[in-house]
Amino acid sequence: MAMSTKINSSKLLTPEQLDSHIKIYAGPGAGKTHFLVENVKNIVTTYPLVAQSKARKVLCITYTNAGVDEIKRRLDRFSTSVEAHTIHGFIIEHIIKPFQEDLRQIMQEDFSIDIKGKSQITSQVEGLGILHGIDKSDIFEFIKSVTGDTEELSYSKKILGEVEVDIAAYLADKTAKLRASKQIKDGHIIPIKQYAWSKTRKLTHNEILYFGYRILQRNHLALYTTRVKFPFIFVDEFQDTNPLQTLLIKLIGSKSTIIGTIGDIAQSIYSFQGAKPSQFLALNIDGNRVLNEYTISDNRRSTVNVVNLCNFLRKSDPTVIQNSQKCYSSDEEKETAEKTKIHIISGEDASAKQLINSVIADGAVVLTRTWAAAFSYIQGINEEQEKCLKAIYNAYYTSPIDIRSDIVEHNYVTWVRAFKFIFTLWNGYKTGALVEIIAALTLLTDFDTKKLTPKILAQLKRLTSEVFDTISSESLTVDIINRFSLRLHQEIYNELVSVVWSDKFAIPIFDDEDRDELKANVSLLSWDTSHRLFSEVFSEDSRYMTVHQAKGREWEKVIVSLEPNSRKDRDNTTLSNMFSNPQLLNEENSEEFTRMYYVACSRAKVDLYIHLKKALDVSSLKKALDNYNQVCEENGRVDYEILPIRTGKSYNDF
Repeated sequence: MAMSTKINSSKLLTPEQLDSHIKIYAGPGAGKTHFLVENVKNIVTTYPLVAQSKARKVLCITYTNAGVDEIKRRLDRFSTSVEAHTIHGFIIEHIIKPFQEDLRQIMQEDFSIDIKGKSQITSQVEGLGILHGIDKSDIFEFIKSVTGDTEELSYSKKILGEVEVDIAAYLADKTAKLRASKQIKDGHIIPIKQYAWSKTRKLTHNEILYFGYRILQRNHLALYTTRVKFPFIFVDEFQDTNPLQTLLIKLIGSKSTIIGTIGDIAQSIYSFQGAKPSQFLALNIDGNRVLNEYTISDNRRSTVNVVNLCNFLRKSDPTVIQNSQKCYSSDEEKETAEKTKIHIISGEDASAKQLINSVIADGAVVLTRTWAAAFSYIQGINEEQEKCLKAIYNAYYTSPIDIRSDIVEHNYVTWVRAFKFIFTLWNGYKTGALVEIIAALTLLTDFDTKKLTPKILAQLKRLTSEVFDTISSESLTVDIINRFSLRLHQEIYNELVSVVWSDKFAIPIFDDEDRDELKANVSLLSWDTSHRLFSEVFSEDSRYMTVHQAKGREWEKVIVSLEPNSRKDRDNTTLSNMFSNPQLLNEENSEEFTRMYYVACSRAKVDLYIHLKKALDVSSLKKALDNYNQVCEENGRVDYEILPIRTGKSYNDF
């Protein structure tokens, strides 16, 4: 690591500093977004290359759409001179769309796939598979027409949609190839991809990266145009960047364009997408400019004890040692917050569960490694219902569908749309709000709301009363939906049906593609469980989160409950080993687990609760913190307590 200059998040880079590439190490709560936004504002108002040109802009790339929205919000009136995108959004907008002919030529040259027609090829829709809306029988007919095969095909739509450009092979030896399930015959792989690119005209997220890089690599005009348009590019959350994204950014920055990267190797937790902490640590950009390194060590989010606990977890990393610079509204608030200890919750007995429930009720968010683990913390759900939730979530584990995102915002999945309909209708029934009832109806069908006469509204009121008056928390949600569909066919509701639906309408709950196991588990969800899932768990203000879902967010109170994945971590990853010697700089599973733990703990602003189910793990953490405190300076110590308070055997006895 080169010599790094310490700065704070309010630092405005000088013209001399802006003449070099920039790498900034900044931990959680350091004010990375504030630093980025304020420096972008400074550039667009004072740097002649941008300030005096309507064509040139500063480009900000960040990892999530939420991050993009936040940057745009903070830039406000400066946004006309700035573009903010995810890496995929940038590539689609500025490389794929303008250079469609290059895209088709690369498809032909690299994969021998000839794409006819001039209609635009673009990105897959967020939350949907690449083949959404396509009947797989059409794909089978296309395969047969291309190959001459006469055998009956039975590939699932899921594995058909997984055929895509092999990024790993390209990174390894620049080999252009497609990857596919072993179930798919070699001779069928190219026809499947040809159908997807020709008919759906959509690229997967990995394919966007591949073709974006290949277009810039192949077409010097495209590369030159990108550099001229964006003389400055800032990449936030660089630790989450995969190797192909890094190659693309380095290619653009090898001439004229200044690249600024901001990240934290201790928060690199996306190895399943190719991200590695070593990428940011070793980042350099070829060309005639130097790369200067800076460190922001302040933490404006968390109290001293939370920051010190996080420093303990990242003590193997010399790049950043944070200092709490949290602002308080009064001296009394500061004194109270700084006396707040790290709370270690021990065990799974009734007293531990009661404590956890009370902390959640007081506004805490529970962070787990997986959704299956998060479901265990939902209050008032029995073991059988918990198993159903886990099975439903696991059914989407390898799917392109993020079931949480679908419930929160998309409603693409048929059973999700049906459940959302019945819950929205129920809310309208309870409150008497016509707008809620209409919102429920429009989830399933388009109709002219002006045709809702008083007579039809009266029918709708009677229908909802019949459906919901006998409902109980144990009622099965699927039964309630089906009850609604059956009631519709009574003669008394003919006018309602004629205005809103067709005569034979029934609320669809499942698709033909849905597996029997998924249908069975969804059908077993009680009204109370499924309503909690939609309103409390998979919601914008959820109190239950995975670490990946929580990244970039913060709360006053956080309960961390992370455990190693025994199926994947076959390298002695245990909580005890991690606490005894936390390591997070390398690519081993055990070190990524430490980084996940670090990210989870750093979400807490004031109250951090660590739930450890085993006494051995409590003992290991206690011993490690005691040893750490002995060698720390006074202001670096971690003050902690073990809860619930128990009498009898000490944790030192384990």
